[in-house]
Amino acid sequence: MMRQAPMMLRLIPSPSSISAVQVTFIVTNYGALNHEFLILPMPADGVGTRPVGSDSKINESQSLGEASTSCGTGLGNGISTGSRSWVTLTLCPGNYELLCDAPWHYADGMYAPFTVS
Repeated sequence: MMRQAPMMLRLIPSPSSISAVQVTFIVTNYGALNHEFLILPMPADGVGTRPVGSDSKINESQSLGEASTSCGTGLGNGISTGSRSWVTLTLCPGNYELLCDAPWHYADGMYAPFTVS
């Protein structure tokens, strides 16, 4: 019997910190699944510590912005494979968490820290 390798879900911001306050995040989905991109304030316990609900998603009520539509900006049904989406927002200096909230993606490690100085 052959075993399938575990799914790799990664969110890699480049750069991982900025000094400007207005920023445009351009998100490209290089994976095989639809993804979302959200910006939230860093939780007190650090990245990856948000509770995942019974719907396999996090509580998005603190979201500061989202890119989740293919070839466009803003909300949608996900960024499809090979597509881009973007969101522009003004961020105060601080620490943030960038994440994907497609079902189970956050729980599977699709998040990254982001700093505005």
